[in-house]
Amino acid sequence: MNKQFKFLLAVLAALAVLYFGGQLADNGSADQTPITSEISADELLNDGEKIVDQALAHQANALVVRVVDGDTIVVKLDADPDREQKVRLLGVNTPETVDPRRAVECFGQEASSFAKTVLTGRRVFLQADPEADEMDKYGRLLRNLYLEDGLDFNATLVVRGFANAYLSFPLNEERKVQLRRLEKQAEQAGAGLWSDQACIGGE
Repeated sequence: MNKQFKFLLAVLAALAVLYFGGQLADNGSADQTPITSEISADELLNDGEKIVDQALAHQANALVVRVVDGDTIVVKLDADPDREQKVRLLGVNTPETVDPRRAVECFGQEASSFAKTVLTGRRVFLQADPEADEMDKYGRLLRNLYLEDGLDFNATLVVRGFANAYLSFPLNEERKVQLRRLEKQAEQAGAGLWSDQACIGGE
């Protein structure tokens, strides 16, 4: 009887997984705000650290007009809403997709698609790093980007394997340490561009 009971529980558990998994998949396909199902401020990293700044939640100072690629966007700043401004995300480097001098790099399209899905048309908070440059040589603002729930998008790109940590330019030292750690975590987990299967059959 005990074995039958355990078997019944196992069957019920399996059915529950199938049912709720299907429900989540259906909801995800219909959801017009995929960020809530893909990544959220409640999500924990493997080491127990949240990549979210609660102090920045519900703050916004820009509207994302379009995404150029995984690490470059075009925004309208609240302080200057009539002008579009390019922004380069600080401390991260996604594979190239739009540089005319280079072929599309491995996992570049995935990184670009992810950024477009998450950011296009969204209100965001752009934060400067006082130890970094204000702009790069192309006139792009250099910023950390936070979503409206306070989620750190730059760090998310790294820990999900859409970007490498890009630390050869001036940046807050604690931030460099964090991004190195997140990159190592992504590599160990085989996430995104670190996956053995990431570039099989494509660029």
